[in-house]
Amino acid sequence: MIKPAREPPAGQQSNFDNPNREMYYICIVSNAVAIPICSIFVLLRLWVRYRLSMRLQADDVACIVGYIGFMGYCTICLLMLRYGGGLHQWDVPEHLVTQYYKASDPRVPTLLQTVYATMVNYGPTVFAIKAAILLFLARIFSPYKTYVKWIYGFLGVMAVYYVVMLFLKIFICRPIPMFWGATTDGKCFNQRALILTDNVISLLSDIVVLLLPCPLTKKLQVGLMAKLKIAAVFGMGGIACIFGLIRLVFIIKDGKSPDQTYKFVQINLTGIAECGIGVVCACFPFMPMLWTSILHKDKPGYSSNSKSQFEMMNSSQKRSRNATHNQASIHYNDAADSDENILITNGKSYVTTKVHGGDDITEHGSASGNSDGFRASLDDSRIYRTVEVHQ
Repeated sequence: MIKPAREPPAGQQSNFDNPNREMYYICIVSNAVAIPICSIFVLLRLWVRYRLSMRLQADDVACIVGYIGFMGYCTICLLMLRYGGGLHQWDVPEHLVTQYYKASDPRVPTLLQTVYATMVNYGPTVFAIKAAILLFLARIFSPYKTYVKWIYGFLGVMAVYYVVMLFLKIFICRPIPMFWGATTDGKCFNQRALILTDNVISLLSDIVVLLLPCPLTKKLQVGLMAKLKIAAVFGMGGIACIFGLIRLVFIIKDGKSPDQTYKFVQINLTGIAECGIGVVCACFPFMPMLWTSILHKDKPGYSSNSKSQFEMMNSSQKRSRNATHNQASIHYNDAADSDENILITNGKSYVTTKVHGGDDITEHGSASGNSDGFRASLDDSRIYRTVEVHQ
């Protein structure tokens, strides 16, 4: 007679032939949905970046690193299913659980080894995803120097924290194999306290990243509808915060549950949702530019960037054109590296047009022998007009 790894709760019986596989299938379906969606968004983001500049920026590199970490997290979660994950522990034969937890053969992977792998993988993955979002925000709002300094400061604090936490997780037990029961000689940190602390700080940082764009979104020179669209783009991060909170609740509630083969997979599913939504959020601001490109809405000579400037002048006025060009170069120096045009493709922009006129009069003045003075007066006369551009 097969003995269950753990006695079933009152009113239930062990079922080795046809166990409850609900969590098992949820894990498979979740990964089957999350992996292709995130892959598509990352590829689309990189395609948009290629069309814009043909070179990767720091936020793109961070997004790629986060995506690789996310794929690793999903792979480990699927491996858990092979070692009893997703089944209630009383539906698993005792000899299998003994092998999983006591690791009678150190060469055989165990469930706790996959738990260890997800624990180590989680921190670098969420940090890379948050870094991708923060670095993109820094490029969007690059003209606002003080704001950008706060972004980099917060990013630096997070980097220090996640590096320290990574080492604590790697060496949670000394020696490391003690974590999955390969040896009993050694010491371990308080696993529950470490994971709780990490998830609390991760949730708080998620909220900070979510709220960071809010103060400056209203300063963008675009219409109300464009601002609402921008808020919706960054507001998707709120869904990741919700799953981060659910993950924290599960850890507090079920962290000490004896039904670990089931609960570990449940907790990891919230991690997949949190990281997957984070990857999508890091890529989603590029989608308006992609949509515009697909619909061929870009028009020659037109820019929807709020700092766009149109100059209308006659080609014969070379000296005036060069002076205006130099003035514009100084005016836009701070915004040269901004990614605002990625985020705002169809908003209403406020631009200043400069109209230079007088070619016919200039030619007349040259014929009368008083061209120099007359041309200077024309070069100094400009018509400034602020217009609202609708797309």
